Amino acid sequence: MTALQRAWDRAHGQHLAITATASGGGLVAFLAAAVHLVALRPLPEWEGMTGLAIAVLVLSTVVLLVVVPPFLRLRAHVANLEEIISTSSIAERRRRRAEGDEAAAALGAGWAERWKRFLEDGRR
Repeated sequence: MTALQRAWDRAHGQHLAITATASGGGLVAFLAAAVHLVALRPLPEWEGMTGLAIAVLVLSTVVLLVVVPPFLRLRAHVANLEEIISTSSIAERRRRRAEGDEAAAALGAGWAERWKRFLEDGRR
């Protein structure tokens, strides 16, 4: 196991925040570099920054390709939990409990606690 993988495993429960921040930062960097290449490059005072803009564009593309899929997967887990919790049908809640358990385990931290409280309140 690599050091990066160990650090990622230790951050369980913060994965959604980390991937959201990295996705947002990557998107901002990508858009800034794209704006430079499309609109500012022809201007003489910005011409010297074209190499940097290309490097930022490539780096932000790699970051987005790596970070966005886990972010979307975690957002899907959040949507599933919120949908299950908001369901008023007890039969539907029971049927989707395994799905909720999986989503809460993947999200960790506050979501796991919220799911646990929801299940405990449902038993009363």
